[in-house]
Amino acid sequence: MAQAASYNTSGNREDLTDVLTIMEPESTPFTSMAQKATASGTFFEVQVDDLSTPSFDGVNEGEDVTAFDNKAVNRARIGNYVQKFRRSFAVSDIQEIVATAGVTSEFANAEAKAVRELKRDVEAAVCSGQDRQAEAGAGAPYKTRGMFKFLGLGGQPSDIPAFAQNVANDTTATQTETTFNSVLQELYEANGMPGGQLTLIAGPTLKKEISDFARQEGSTTSLSFSVTQPAESKKITLSVNFYEGDFGNVAIVPSVYLNRTSGSDAIDGDAGLLIDPEYVAIHTLKAESNSELENQGGGRRGFCDIIAGLAVHSPKAHGYFN
Repeated sequence: MAQAASYNTSGNREDLTDVLTIMEPESTPFTSMAQKATASGTFFEVQVDDLSTPSFDGVNEGEDVTAFDNKAVNRARIGNYVQKFRRSFAVSDIQEIVATAGVTSEFANAEAKAVRELKRDVEAAVCSGQDRQAEAGAGAPYKTRGMFKFLGLGGQPSDIPAFAQNVANDTTATQTETTFNSVLQELYEANGMPGGQLTLIAGPTLKKEISDFARQEGSTTSLSFSVTQPAESKKITLSVNFYEGDFGNVAIVPSVYLNRTSGSDAIDGDAGLLIDPEYVAIHTLKAESNSELENQGGGRRGFCDIIAGLAVHSPKAHGYFN
């Protein structure tokens, strides 16, 4: 006997939930903590200077002043270009009208998604190793120098004077508390503690290695944790989000946007930026904005953009891991 069944009957309604889910990392710790400034041109500069080496030879009684120092002799500029970031979107006239699961307005959804992508683009650029670039026609736009390049990964930029160059870094494959403290010591010896608290923006692997600082060496086949936790809490916390050491306090924030290559999904899990937030800034020439273009008959079109660049007030104030 022929029988109508769910698998052979035309017209059964689809069961599609009215929810649209996007699971992508969106945290932008660097641009969130950096100082904010306004750029007035495509190229902007900051000034750096240094102090002379301590001298305590003494001066003879009655000796006149016959030699003078030029205290501005080492003053220098460090510059960067802004970069234009843009995300565009378009929705056909019919698609905007038809009912779509999980989306009230296809155009509004596309616009909101583009804004979220734009923020990630800026974060990845300023945390990258790309060098600055002046615009030189089609295919060669302005590019802002990224933080890793400012700190000398892959070679020190020639425009940064020696006294302002980064000296605190470590490229050890696996970070230990010893190697981590060595970078903090290098930073302290170069600067003291001018800004107080530092922030480490850490790739996932580096973040996990720092949490392992709580481990103690056990046998050759295992490691044990040293944990102090109230028994009534019924939980064990093995995550390190703040490190207080001999040479400074460090807040630790994970990120997947460090030392990325444009257009690549590859994550540099070992990378880390040790930042003094007082000495980095985002200079904005054109604030983030959304624009809708003229509908020429095919549907609604638009874009969002921002023009901004990274300023590092002294690379010597920061460190990196890679």
